[in-house]
Amino acid sequence: MPNTLAHLGVGGAATRAVITKADLKWVYLACIIPDIPWILQRTAHIFFPQVSPYDLRLYVIVQSTLLFCCIFSLAIASLSKNFLKTFLILVFGSIVHLLLDSLQKKWANGAELLAPFNWSLLNFDLFWPESLPTYLITLFGLFYFLTTFKDGVSAPLNLELKNFRRWFVFATVFIVYMIIPLFLLNQPFEADNHYVKTLENVKERPGKYFEIDRRTYRFENGTGMINTFAGEDISLKSVDLKSKKTLSIRAKFINEHTAQVIEYHVHSSFRDWASYLGLFLVLIFWITNVYINRKNILQEGI
Repeated sequence: MPNTLAHLGVGGAATRAVITKADLKWVYLACIIPDIPWILQRTAHIFFPQVSPYDLRLYVIVQSTLLFCCIFSLAIASLSKNFLKTFLILVFGSIVHLLLDSLQKKWANGAELLAPFNWSLLNFDLFWPESLPTYLITLFGLFYFLTTFKDGVSAPLNLELKNFRRWFVFATVFIVYMIIPLFLLNQPFEADNHYVKTLENVKERPGKYFEIDRRTYRFENGTGMINTFAGEDISLKSVDLKSKKTLSIRAKFINEHTAQVIEYHVHSSFRDWASYLGLFLVLIFWITNVYINRKNILQEGI
């Protein structure tokens, strides 16, 4: 995926071009909805270490589909006074996010727009996270956020926080968002999304092609190794790197724990830092908006 800053600019400009005077706090939230499961996945490993990393990966794949982005959007919009407009902003922003993701080179990954009816990954494979197009849209994202900040944070909060029915709808839909993916794990597994099936079926690995996206590589005892999302080290052939890197690879298993690399790409830390900054700016935007509306919150509970 492009970094969060890039999403803020592209998502913000696209949404406001289609939806008149779209509230920027919802626009920016929409820019990160598809990434929320991936962000929370990191803490899930800490709090639920007993969960299979393959099942967790499949769960997050399901939650990050367009369908479940829409379900999450419905839950959030249920607390907004402008329910329909907020819902449309969140859904449209999620679509823009997923389409932008599909433009970038991201091996073993892609946008899930038609799940659960079709689990094919949409990936146009046009440019890397470390490339001129990414740098340009990232700068645009920062520029867009800074130039719209003052106007955006002054908008009314427009939340219905004292309405029991609103909270009931929110809780019900959010439970659906959390529970239903558990019943769909087999579908992305059989489609071998993110090569989960190939990686989990260790005995069947020899001779199979697979890809890994942005994982830690290290050179140890004369052997290059990449650590998978499941925490397993796979020995790599045809990678002449002697220092720790972040790699994406296309490869074929020679045996159960060794792979012949067909192609690899070395990543920089640019995407990570631009994403951290983007998430921080979204948090600051919301905190500032709440602070500006603090009197209404105390007086009216909104």
